[in-house]
Amino acid sequence: MSVLNLGIDAGNYRAKTAGPYGVDSYRTAICSWFKRNIEEDFGEDDMEFEYNGRKGFAGTLASYEDMFGESGMYGDNKAHDDTVIRVLLAIYRYTQKYCPGFLRFNIIVGQPIATHKPSEKKKLIDMLVGPHKIIVNRKTFHYTIEQVKVVAEGTGAFFASPKSGRIHIIDIGSGTVNLATLTDAKHINQSSGTFNYGVETTGGRDNVDNLARAVIQSTTKLRWREEEPIYVCGGVTEEVIPVLSERYKNVQPIIPQLNSHNGMQIHLPTFANAIGFYELARQLYE
Repeated sequence: MSVLNLGIDAGNYRAKTAGPYGVDSYRTAICSWFKRNIEEDFGEDDMEFEYNGRKGFAGTLASYEDMFGESGMYGDNKAHDDTVIRVLLAIYRYTQKYCPGFLRFNIIVGQPIATHKPSEKKKLIDMLVGPHKIIVNRKTFHYTIEQVKVVAEGTGAFFASPKSGRIHIIDIGSGTVNLATLTDAKHINQSSGTFNYGVETTGGRDNVDNLARAVIQSTTKLRWREEEPIYVCGGVTEEVIPVLSERYKNVQPIIPQLNSHNGMQIHLPTFANAIGFYELARQLYE
């Protein structure tokens, strides 16, 4: 069996996966396992898992059954065990949905701009590369992740719909906002950064207007100019663009374009990082 290339955006609220057959997404809540007297179904992504002696629930099921506030691991660093579990569950879901039988993978994953440093990238790569045994819904899977690259979130979204010249990207996640500047596909450090707030840590979708205004304030700290093109991605893209447009003259959503086996696919802005990661994986590994 050949090696499957995937781009995986293992977000704190949802994971998004892109590959040669299409995309997938699931709720990334994780909580400890317990014996359920009544086994309700909460969503199509309900999962029980066991990995390295840790047993738990994941998906929509975990978001309802979480007793101890475990379900979201927020912050600007993804080099931790929850990310490994999220990635393995993303692989499980993608292969079960599109291509059962794949056991070997090359992947590209994301890390917030603020922690996109050699030491943190190495830590995450070391955690992901190699053989993994995971039990999902009482079935055992042996996956081998052969190669891993870590790309800055926001910057990675650029490759889902590349543009020339100088542009800015606003990547709004559940716990962080990544602000990236690129000139001819090159990341510009001085005009980029990660800010430790996001949709789920600022009141959810009911507070999106205030979140957008906080993003504007953060962009002014990076000295973004009003006339420069800005591209937005994330699950609240449609809601924040009208507020961002109060200051910036050229604000648009990123429309991710996936090169699949069946031809070009167009997806929602929430898949921008995952598709950008996959496009990089396709160029790097194929």
